[in-house]
Amino acid sequence: MSDIKDDTLKTDAPAATPPEPASQSVFQAHEGVPTGEFVALTPEQTAARKRRNIAIGLSLLAFCALVFVVTVIRIGQNFAEAGAV
Repeated sequence: MSDIKDDTLKTDAPAATPPEPASQSVFQAHEGVPTGEFVALTPEQTAARKRRNIAIGLSLLAFCALVFVVTVIRIGQNFAEAGAV
């Protein structure tokens, strides 16, 4: 074989050590541990993220408007049945 060392797995980032748990639990997830690695998004990915955020915002706004309109209609019907209007 070869005596060449494989340096592809080495990184300059410090090793992440998981935080000590407050109490001993059955589940010990380490998903929020910072690793020092960052991802640089391409302009296409940034544009896609912006479009997605706008779509989510408009959907949320439409849902709030729908809930408001339905609430106003239902309250109006209740006042009409009670003879208050």
